[in-house]
Amino acid sequence: MTVAAPTPLSCSRQVEIVEARPDALAASLNTRGLVYESEGELDCALREFDHAIQLEPGFSALYNNRGLLYREKGETDLAIQNFDEAIRLNPEFAEAFNNRGSAYFAENRLDCALQDYNQALALKPDYPEAYNNRGDAYANMGDLDSAIRDYSESIRLNPDVVDTHYNRGVAYLRRGDFDSAIEEFDLVIRLKPNSPKAFNNRGAALEAKGERERALEDYNEAIRLNPNYAEAFYNRGVAVYRTGAYDRAIQDFSVAIRLKPDYPGAFNNRGSAYVEEGQLKLAIQDFDEAIRLQPKNAMALRNRAATYAKMSAISQTVRVPNEAAGNE
Repeated sequence: MTVAAPTPLSCSRQVEIVEARPDALAASLNTRGLVYESEGELDCALREFDHAIQLEPGFSALYNNRGLLYREKGETDLAIQNFDEAIRLNPEFAEAFNNRGSAYFAENRLDCALQDYNQALALKPDYPEAYNNRGDAYANMGDLDSAIRDYSESIRLNPDVVDTHYNRGVAYLRRGDFDSAIEEFDLVIRLKPNSPKAFNNRGAALEAKGERERALEDYNEAIRLNPNYAEAFYNRGVAVYRTGAYDRAIQDFSVAIRLKPDYPGAFNNRGSAYVEEGQLKLAIQDFDEAIRLQPKNAMALRNRAATYAKMSAISQTVRVPNEAAGNE
């Protein structure tokens, strides 16, 4: 039997495999598919997994690997179909349950995702990735206490995964535990100093504690690391708005809108800054757009109503003296 060594190749290169048993050939094709995938040659990897499955249709790991590939390609329906088959062939395949959960999560099917993460952990209780992923599901469902418990367990099992510390920091921030959030983001920044999201979120936690100057330093660093980071421009805009620098706030909200045109919060806040600058027509335009993007945006609705009332009051103030002059 001659089996080619699995090395990174261009897809056009063919590797000769002569007189291999189907199981050995399928294993080699699977390995080669994984290599292609690691090199970003997803179509080549898919071809190898397809061929391997034709040879060994009962090999559950092949379906799991092809499911991961489809998920990476953004084809979550096909990913779920492959994870389904991997689980049917091996009902104790914890990784396949975890991976199917992640595919459900990508489709915002959070209840299905949670069920699969639960099953993965029932099969493999020391599975840090599944704890992290279940934490993400809980966080998206608004159950921050459960999310933090799962992130903490994931960190206990594997303390070196920076992303899990980041996720726990975000959960602390959302729960209002700003000191714990800052502690987590400090750790993330120490381990991953080029993380714009960590600087941005630490800035948000500092801002919430009233430490505006330090928050602005973090927003500036987040923007330096990623000049296309709409949320960092938005957060810096909020911070400078609160200092009364409305012109600078308008600049930051405008950049956030240019980078993310469907950003209702940025339109609403820029509208508020325009009001402070006396540019009421521009403010109304921004409130209108915020409401168009998010029809139930209560803040934008209130701000628009208040701005119309202010415009009406100004109009009345201007008209009354004119009418009085005319009566003289």
